[in-house]
Amino acid sequence: MKNTLLLSFIIFFLACNDRTIVELPIEEKPEYIFLGHIYNKENRIDPRLELIDYQTYKGVWLGGDLCSETTRERATLDYLDDIFDLASEDTHWAVGNHDVRNGNLDWIKETTGRDLFYTTTKDDLTIAVLDTNMGHVVGRDASCEERSKQAEILQTLVDTLSTSSHLILLTHWVVWGQVDATIPCDEIANNCINGFQFLCGDGSSRFPPFIYDQLIELEKRGIEVIVISGDGGIFTKSFEHQTPEGIDFLISGIFSTLDRDNPPTSVEVNLNPDSVLIFNHNVVERQLDWEFVRLDDLVQ
Repeated sequence: MKNTLLLSFIIFFLACNDRTIVELPIEEKPEYIFLGHIYNKENRIDPRLELIDYQTYKGVWLGGDLCSETTRERATLDYLDDIFDLASEDTHWAVGNHDVRNGNLDWIKETTGRDLFYTTTKDDLTIAVLDTNMGHVVGRDASCEERSKQAEILQTLVDTLSTSSHLILLTHWVVWGQVDATIPCDEIANNCINGFQFLCGDGSSRFPPFIYDQLIELEKRGIEVIVISGDGGIFTKSFEHQTPEGIDFLISGIFSTLDRDNPPTSVEVNLNPDSVLIFNHNVVERQLDWEFVRLDDLVQ
């Protein structure tokens, strides 16, 4: 009897100290992970990222360019879905040019169960996922209707948002480089796309001034605004900038295909270790903090 009780105690003790046995419910997990520009091959992501258990995070935010030819083959979407659970309400994907340039956009919509742009709110965080690649896909050049729909959704959101602690804007391309003259957009983004227009017509619908003033108003009302873009990794591994009004702009991306022993000579690439963005969310305190974490350290 004593031996049985002792064995039961040992099993209980080990179970309580094995963190892999007790799985926290999603609402109690504190961290989000953001990944951008993560392709390694036409149908594969960086192999280091395949080693991460994304179920340990509260949510996964994807900044685009998941594979170099994401929509060339339907099987590639199945592969990505197996890794990131793309239909989960806690996975959000701002598509990149490599994701959409082969067309077949319905494959993305079918896999995620969502459009390429939308807004959602959970745990006091409002997330706006934007498609900054309209016009980039062959056969999708006449995208005025889609641009108008996305612009209306975004403007309605910023006009009516009142209770969230934070507004997170997820984009692939860096469309906000002109918000501050001190941001060296051409030096930090893989592609600095200040010419992206939310509406067809003249340049008045670019990020500033189209939506920027409304974001400033949100900051004044106590809603923290963070804009995160995934088209980084070639010229910078991490970038963060806060405007005088308090809006935070972040870039995070990796350069999986870089041969560090024989880097290209045509451009001055960043040879520093790759990093990813980790966010820590305290719902009770309404705090969202972040840090850039070395990818190699994350998977060790």
